Amino acid sequence: MDKVPLVVGNWKMELSHKSAVEVFSAMKKMMTIKEYPVEIVVCPSYPSLAVIAAESKASGIAIGAQNIYHEERGAHTGKVSVVQIREFVTWCIIGHSEVRAAEGDSDLLITQKAKLLLQHGITPIVCIGESEADHAAGNTISIISLQIDVLLSSLDRVSLLKTPIAYEPLWAIGTGVLPDSNEVCEVVLLIRKKIAEKFDTELAERVRILYGGSVTAENVQQYISGPCADGVLVGGASVHPRDFLAIAEQVGHAYAR
Repeated sequence: MDKVPLVVGNWKMELSHKSAVEVFSAMKKMMTIKEYPVEIVVCPSYPSLAVIAAESKASGIAIGAQNIYHEERGAHTGKVSVVQIREFVTWCIIGHSEVRAAEGDSDLLITQKAKLLLQHGITPIVCIGESEADHAAGNTISIISLQIDVLLSSLDRVSLLKTPIAYEPLWAIGTGVLPDSNEVCEVVLLIRKKIAEKFDTELAERVRILYGGSVTAENVQQYISGPCADGVLVGGASVHPRDFLAIAEQVGHAYAR
């Protein structure tokens, strides 16, 4: 099975419900103009999931959530479970650095969420990455290795193949500070090496690895060239339909070359 490049838009808490519906409608209209040789996912806020999921039929855009709680049901005020979102989404971001910081999610808890999503037929997008302090101290490789080891210790071969991994250096998210493309490729290759050691080289090459962190249409090329990422996780630019689809088009064409 050939890999299809993946572009994921994380809308975070940037849009009101009305604006989210308008943005998706504009994006859907632009999708009819040309084909994008890439898998496209957008992740609105919870209040907009049902409406946008209904609007997404035959649009060529899949819908995802931005996080879930690690239990299916119960007395958990303010939380949202996989059971509550599964009729609306086919994807879900977990482990995003903003959630790790706000909620204290550990690598083990994130892996638990991944397994829960897979049990309900939803594809998890697992985010990993190092802090600015760890990066400055030269600890990127050790931090990423630890995060990947926890994930690989809990997922079997079939589950891992279904699970894209997004490398998002925390110091690059929303800051406009960009890592060197060689740094990103080094992390991507490390992840593949870890998978190959646990399973085999074939699986390591088939798992989709994304880059996330201040991605724009102007800089995306440097992260998807050569043996680097299989796609991108886009934040701010994803709420602008023309910019987001320009990123998707570049990713698809780069991968087809």
